[in-house]
Amino acid sequence: MKKKLCICFLFLIVGNYLFAQQNTFNTDLELQQFVDRGCKYEEVNPGMFKLTYANGFNKKVFLTPPKSVKENSNNINTTIINVWEIDTTVYANKFRFWQRVNIVNDFEGTVFADDINKNGFIELYGLTQINWPFGGQVEILEQDYQGIFQSIYSYDSTSIFVQAIGDINGDGIKEVHLRTTDTLNGKFYKADSIGALPTSFDFVFYFQPIGQINDLTFGDFDKNGKTDCIFIDWPTVYIGEYDSSLNNFVQCFDFQIQANDAQSGFAVGDFDQDGKMEIVFGTALKKVYVIEAKGENEYQVVWLGDAPTYNAYMITSTDDIDGNGKPEFWVGGQDHLTGISTFWAYESNGQNNYIPVASIELRYLVSLYTNYLQTSDIDNDGKNELIINIGNYLLVIKFTGQPDQHNYEICYAKIGELTEPTANFQPATVYDLNNDGRKDILIPMDKYVNPNTIVFSYLLVQDSITSVDEKILANDNNFFLRPNYPNPFNPVTRIEFVLGKSENTTIKVYNSLGKEIATLVNEYLPSGKQAITWDGKDDKGNTVSSGVYFIQMTAGSYRQTIKAVLLK
Repeated sequence: MKKKLCICFLFLIVGNYLFAQQNTFNTDLELQQFVDRGCKYEEVNPGMFKLTYANGFNKKVFLTPPKSVKENSNNINTTIINVWEIDTTVYANKFRFWQRVNIVNDFEGTVFADDINKNGFIELYGLTQINWPFGGQVEILEQDYQGIFQSIYSYDSTSIFVQAIGDINGDGIKEVHLRTTDTLNGKFYKADSIGALPTSFDFVFYFQPIGQINDLTFGDFDKNGKTDCIFIDWPTVYIGEYDSSLNNFVQCFDFQIQANDAQSGFAVGDFDQDGKMEIVFGTALKKVYVIEAKGENEYQVVWLGDAPTYNAYMITSTDDIDGNGKPEFWVGGQDHLTGISTFWAYESNGQNNYIPVASIELRYLVSLYTNYLQTSDIDNDGKNELIINIGNYLLVIKFTGQPDQHNYEICYAKIGELTEPTANFQPATVYDLNNDGRKDILIPMDKYVNPNTIVFSYLLVQDSITSVDEKILANDNNFFLRPNYPNPFNPVTRIEFVLGKSENTTIKVYNSLGKEIATLVNEYLPSGKQAITWDGKDDKGNTVSSGVYFIQMTAGSYRQTIKAVLLK
């Protein structure tokens, strides 16, 4: 086996745990902590647990895999990443905090970012509060003229989270599918016209699940010009097609895996390059299935192979990442006994046949919470990076090899949020959030404060600060005050600014009534980049109350004001 070991040089302490060269996952302890966060679990089969999260979403995982399942052996390029050696300071300047928004989505799904009403301002679709089993609150947030996301519409109180978004009827306007408390089927909402938001009820999804609808994905799989959908209701995979005469989907395929297994998906593409679309999903018991669209509304399971490990629920695809002329699909899973998460890339070696060609091992990183895999070209070099969410780890992994020689390196890592040490990460959204032509990252988080679960997201934008600073410093008439971070904050926030030339500079804090409460800077400063902090106190040393405050910088004729929110 060819292996490449990614070496970093800093032991990292996260939340009172020192990660060493061993598996630190303790099943009993993790399950108890799971319950302590308002969640539930049930052992439905020997070693298989059904996990129910605070918003009612559930999934099945093997925490003690059956001994009858054979271990995989392979001879492929393998990159091993020891997560305890990751030095996050190396990547600190790649992204910077932009704003906090009160939105997340499903525990195993991303916040949706789009411009459905086509007004040039990005919308976010997700939930803003959890109130299971009585519902939640799904809202639409949209950017204002300053780029700040504000709530502009709330769906009714039965809404739980956004299941999927897609153009169902082919009119060029996307519809939204919500999971709701009043029907297990979920509901579709549409925009009544171009330029409107999808807020009008359209139809109840045709399928009544026994459990829940998972991984709902849209596409034209059989290439007949009609929207298809694929989803899972354990242990069965279903495919339906939209029928405009019924204004609903009609089922055209179903496939059931073995009863003591569970599955998740999907990657969609023509992976064997035969002109027909394939759909890939993985299972808890280390299996990978490939379904092919054989003709119009005709589907067949054409391949069954081994997944790299148990709980193979992380699925995505890349478009010929190594440049050998073949697209790849990726399957990743977690083995909680060994503490290793493993990802395999598969390529076709013939029609309807696939082999693993690359492996990435994360040692030691497993979690009962987020496990999500996606791809995006974050650095705009024409090749996608792998974006992995496991627990409170967000890793961006870049291909650095050659055709048929797979090597991978971390190009960005974020481990937990220091300003929210008790918060859990959820799957990240990768999108150009500030319209600068570069991909940004929205990290949803939830924080359990008994008996409530608080939800919010941090928006991180690609850090063009260095180039901006160089432009500012090259022109001695330029000054710049950046948004404070974190924001909202408690108890301290950081304020960065740039002076194009030496100047008398003041930075003052005002309350919402316009009264000056603190002077942070009042002196002659040299040109260059500067940073200060505000500890939430006035000039007399008194801690101010929670609320909105305005921080104003004056340097010569330059004046700029930013808004800071203190939360206690």
